[in-house]
Amino acid sequence: MKACFAIFLLLTLCFSNLLFAQPLNNSFENWNTLDPVDWLSSDELYGGTFDGIIQSSDAHEGSFSARLEVIDIGGGLGSMPYLWSIDDAGSLHPVTQKYGSLKGWYKFSPQGNDILYVGVVMFDSDSSAIGAGVFIQSNQVTSWTEFEAPIYYNPGSPNPIQVLINIYIADSTGQINVGTFALIDQLSFSGPSSVEQISGLPMDFNLSQNYPNPFNPTTNIEYSIPEASFVQLKVYDVLGNEVATLVNEEQSAGNYKADFSGNNLASGLYIAKLQTGNYSKTIKMSLLK
Repeated sequence: MKACFAIFLLLTLCFSNLLFAQPLNNSFENWNTLDPVDWLSSDELYGGTFDGIIQSSDAHEGSFSARLEVIDIGGGLGSMPYLWSIDDAGSLHPVTQKYGSLKGWYKFSPQGNDILYVGVVMFDSDSSAIGAGVFIQSNQVTSWTEFEAPIYYNPGSPNPIQVLINIYIADSTGQINVGTFALIDQLSFSGPSSVEQISGLPMDFNLSQNYPNPFNPTTNIEYSIPEASFVQLKVYDVLGNEVATLVNEEQSAGNYKADFSGNNLASGLYIAKLQTGNYSKTIKMSLLK
């Protein structure tokens, strides 16, 4: 397990000084000869000799998804399939906000102790890593299922301008096993959300009613924390499904305002929940389109 995390960190450091531009081919609809457009894959490392990244017609949405499969490279040894969000010119996907999480859809069929990793690292204008998140799955998932990798940011860090997404299959105990495969589709970021600190030092924790309410498509949510705390502010639908992570970081004492956009959501009732230490509070919000 430690070796797998070490690999991810090494990959992060190796590509932290590249130029950053092109958007992601997030649903893997467009493909080059060896890999999906705007992605660098293990197929390029092996020169196409071991085709572990495959265009699959088994898709959650659209016509295609990306299939990562552990291929026998000789003597029963498996090659690690991976995808990096780096285009053909060596550019990373640009971002402008502190997104709360990376989401996507997947299937996974592991052999032995193989594990699916999805990692995300946010970089600032100095190419310094300021936030990261990881999703890990070791169990078999036979139907399309949504995953989420919450992104945790360094306290006081600026907005990121670029992101590295890394998807690969590894083994928690050593050598990966031939035959393990995963399907990945429809990657997206939650939000974006904008959070700013406003004047004053509060005496108590509080989550205020959003305004305007009802709203279409954006609304403001104000909250107060009287001491430095790790803060989570999330939005759920009435069924309890998380639809957005607005805040997921350590914050200093103060009053804050978060902007929430329901641009891609259906009209209806939504619940915002503030969680920090032992304090928790929810409010109901009405999206009316």
